Amino acid sequence: MSTADISKIDKNFAGEEIKCDGLKIYNIREPLFQIYGLYQPYEKEGFKRMPHNEAAKMNSNIKTLYTHTSGGRLRFCTDSTRIFLRSVLPTITKFDHMPKTGVSCFDLYVDGEYMNTFRHGMLNGLGQEAKSENAYDSNLTIKEKKMHDILIHFPLYNPVEDVFIGLDTNAVIMPAKEYTYIKPIVFYGSSITQGACASHPGNAYFNILSRRLNTDIVNLGFSSGCLGEEPMAEYLSNLDMSILVYDYDHNAPTVEHLRKTHETTFKTIRKKQPNLPVIMITAADRSYEIPERREVIYQTYINAVNRGDKNVYFINGSTIYTPIGRDLCTVDHIHPNDIGFLMMANAVEPVIRSIIKKNEGIK
Repeated sequence: MSTADISKIDKNFAGEEIKCDGLKIYNIREPLFQIYGLYQPYEKEGFKRMPHNEAAKMNSNIKTLYTHTSGGRLRFCTDSTRIFLRSVLPTITKFDHMPKTGVSCFDLYVDGEYMNTFRHGMLNGLGQEAKSENAYDSNLTIKEKKMHDILIHFPLYNPVEDVFIGLDTNAVIMPAKEYTYIKPIVFYGSSITQGACASHPGNAYFNILSRRLNTDIVNLGFSSGCLGEEPMAEYLSNLDMSILVYDYDHNAPTVEHLRKTHETTFKTIRKKQPNLPVIMITAADRSYEIPERREVIYQTYINAVNRGDKNVYFINGSTIYTPIGRDLCTVDHIHPNDIGFLMMANAVEPVIRSIIKKNEGIK
C-alpha cells in the first residue's frame, strides 16, 4: 500500500514519506480484529472506557480520564513476521513519576509472552521515525513465521484516536481465541487502578491478571476521580460483569468521606446485583499508617457478611507488599512500580481463582 493510499484512510499519513513496502495497513476497527476493555470501540471516534453521556454525569477528573485507554486490548492471530503500529493521539500525556512507555505507548505480547513495546520516536524498522506530533510509528519483528496469538495492550494514561496495524501483505489474519471467561472483571479505583506507575501497560496488575486468568477485564480506575459518588455507583450497578474489584481507598480524601460513601456505594451495587462477587481492597501502602481507613472498608465487608452475603471478599492492603519491602514496591510511597503491581496481582489472583472455582459457570 502506498503512502497516498494510506492517507485516504487517515489524514495523519498525508504528507509523510512512509515506506510500507511489503506491508498491508489495517484500521483496527475492521472486523478482522477484536478490541476489548473499551466501550463500543468500533465507533468511528476516539476510544473511551465508558459512554459519553455517563461520563458527563461524573466529576471533572473522570470527565477527562474516561478517554484514557487503560485496560484496552487488541487481539488477533497472524503469521506475519512484522507488526507495524501507527497510533494517532490527540495529545501526549507527560508525568514526572511514570515513563512514557507506560503512559502513552502500546505493548506487544506474542503467544502470551512479552515481546516489546511500540515506542514514540522508535525507528519503525523501515528506516524512519514518525514525524507527526500527534502520531507515532513503531515496527517489531517476529522471528518465526507461523500462526501466533497477538495481544496488544493500549496506553494507560493517554487518549487514543485511531490505531493502524501493518502486516506482511500475504499474512493470514484470524480472530483471536475466545477468552476462557468472557464476562469481564471490572476494576474500580484510584490512579493505582488506572495503572500508575507501571513501566509499560502489560505490567499493570489488572493486565497481568487478564493474561494469567485468560479473562476479559474493564478498567474503571480514574486518578483522583473515584470518590464513591452516586452517579458512579449507579453506573457500576448496571454493568454486566463477573466480579467487581472495589478499591478506591486512595481517592477518598478523608476517613469520614470513606465512611459516608464506601458502604453506600456497595449497597447500591448489591441492590441491583445481589450475587455479584465483590472484592474489597484497602490501600497497599498507607493503610498500615491510617488503620481507621482500613477499618471502614473492613466494616463494609463484615456488615455484608453479617447480613448473610456470601459473595464478598476482603484483602488487607497492608499485607500486599510483604515480605519484599515497601521501599522496592512504589515510586513515591503511593503508586506501585512493576514489583508493586506484581505483588498486587499475586494478592488478588488467588481470591479471583477461588471465586471462579466456587462459581464455575462464570464465563
